[in-house]
Amino acid sequence: MNIPTETLRKSLGASADVSRLWFESRTESKSRAIFEAKGKLGDTGEGAVYVYYSQGNSVIYVGQTNRNVKARLHDETSPHKKKLWWPIWETMRYIQLPDEMDRLVLEFMLILAYSPSHNEKPKAKNLNDLLTT
Repeated sequence: MNIPTETLRKSLGASADVSRLWFESRTESKSRAIFEAKGKLGDTGEGAVYVYYSQGNSVIYVGQTNRNVKARLHDETSPHKKKLWWPIWETMRYIQLPDEMDRLVLEFMLILAYSPSHNEKPKAKNLNDLLTT
């Protein structure tokens, strides 16, 4: 059986949309002030998927970590605080997910859904450009 690529793209797009709705229904927007205040974020450090938003609620970055969300600020290989997008974010959301596969799947689905402007690994890609041969 040969399944058309367009069928797979449509399925991925629908899954990305549902993933976005699922994420947004289970998280609440946190201001930069809450993020920066000691002990106010509520992150347990068991792993999370997170989204940063700029003014106008535009998604600028989607990520995942197996640690505390704030630990990514100082990560040796890719510290968020040194990225061009870091000064412009205004709000963020995150969901605790201890399982790595859960985090990776949700991260990829949210990157597909939001097309964040500053993701590099992986970089956001239009669904119509996926799986071209």
